[in-house]
Amino acid sequence: MKQTVLVTVGAGYIGSHVCVELLQQGYQLVVLDNLCNGSAVALQRVQEITGRSLTFQRGDVRDEPLVRRLLETHGIDAVIHFAGLKAVGESVAQPLDYYDNNVSGAIHLLRAMAQSGVRNLVFSSSATVYGDPARNPIDEDFPLSATNPYGRSKLMIEEMLRDLYLSDS
Repeated sequence: MKQTVLVTVGAGYIGSHVCVELLQQGYQLVVLDNLCNGSAVALQRVQEITGRSLTFQRGDVRDEPLVRRLLETHGIDAVIHFAGLKAVGESVAQPLDYYDNNVSGAIHLLRAMAQSGVRNLVFSSSATVYGDPARNPIDEDFPLSATNPYGRSKLMIEEMLRDLYLSDS
């Protein structure tokens, strides 16, 4: 039996495509999405394409008790974290919304995972953490230099994950 995966924002473009692949590989899925950047119709299509069902919970990743309940009730083995606001221009105009949603959301998710004993995470970051690169393609060793609130929010989460790993690998 395959593992059960929680996908945050599985009803978005990238998340829904990942859901198709995971279901086709035999994983059980729970999708948490507030639908601000996604559609429940996308999840219906995922199930039609794969011929498999998934569990959908409309909600926000910042709702730590809800996340903890999903992790524990469904026996989640791993989390794929796509949840986050993602428009660079909007992040410049509304930086606090981006820090609240992206950074605070990650903190609540990580805390719920720790409390539930879930230690496997795939985090969807962004190339914006590299700022305005002097060359392409960018590789993993390229200097980090976010130039907008969206990129900085993703970089902050990467730094939090590094710190968590260092505290308990």
